[in-house]
Amino acid sequence: MQTKQMMRPKDEIRAAYYDQLGVAFGKKVRSRVHWIVRETKGSQILDIGCSGGLVPILLGREGKQVVGIDVSPEAIVEATAALREEAHSVQELIQLEEANLMTFQTSQRFDTVLMTEVLEHIGEPERFVEKACAFLKPGGRLVVTVPFGVNDYADHKRTYYLQHLLEQLTPYGTIEQLERIDKWLGVTLTLHPEKQPSRPVTEQEVSWLETAFEAVERLHLTEIVRLKQLNKKWELKQQKQQDIEQEQAELVSERDQLTRQLAEKEDEIELLTQQYQMVLARYEGALVSNLDVLEANAEWKSKYRSLANSKLGKIVIRYWKFRRKVKKRRARRR
Repeated sequence: MQTKQMMRPKDEIRAAYYDQLGVAFGKKVRSRVHWIVRETKGSQILDIGCSGGLVPILLGREGKQVVGIDVSPEAIVEATAALREEAHSVQELIQLEEANLMTFQTSQRFDTVLMTEVLEHIGEPERFVEKACAFLKPGGRLVVTVPFGVNDYADHKRTYYLQHLLEQLTPYGTIEQLERIDKWLGVTLTLHPEKQPSRPVTEQEVSWLETAFEAVERLHLTEIVRLKQLNKKWELKQQKQQDIEQEQAELVSERDQLTRQLAEKEDEIELLTQQYQMVLARYEGALVSNLDVLEANAEWKSKYRSLANSKLGKIVIRYWKFRRKVKKRRARRR
């Protein structure tokens, strides 16, 4: 039995940014993208995992020189197509390349390296962080975003809160900015001159984390309420649909009953019609017979009048009248 091949999911951040996946989701994506753009400092930028080229193009519009790399050839095709729609002044600032970070080579060093929504896809993220920092100028900036908390996705290999992310980042630089952007975590790092041991989470960061947990929990509670409301609407809609279906069933049953009654009436009418036709036929036959009798009677009456008006007829009539008189006299004598 053949199983359906799992397709690599397409990153649709560009579509989401322009509200093509919904207005609410678009607002969340723009909030995260604009934070990344604001945290990008300097003019020489490397975007690792540039996807459809949205961030490089936004930075290019600001006059920054951007190298965007992505391991996905489909992503580079999409980014290249999007870049062709930009002004020439933007196009000449942006270089797009299909490349794997671990094998990517360039002598250029950058003011800011972006690694947004990348680390959660990596089984050994420490190697990626070290490689990304190697492309920074001294004192350069690393901007990282990851999903905050559980975000089960086919290609996500880990869940990030704060401690693991700091363990991976703090050996290479100082945390300058820590931001919760809806359900994402954003970190800005300034590069150390040399690699150092990772540091534990500070009390301030624990306090920040608790606040972030509360905010995300409220987001979840809001979503639960919204889903319950939607479920209630769905249940009401289902009940209404069931009522409509029940009413339709009753109407169909009533229609079928009326159809049967109509058929029975039609049969009765057909039977009455046949009986009427039989009676009518008999009546017509009787009428024809009566007409024949009437015609014969009229003929006999005519003959009788003719006979009564003749001399012989008058004698016969007088004779019979005389006979009746004689008969009456005899009857009285008795």
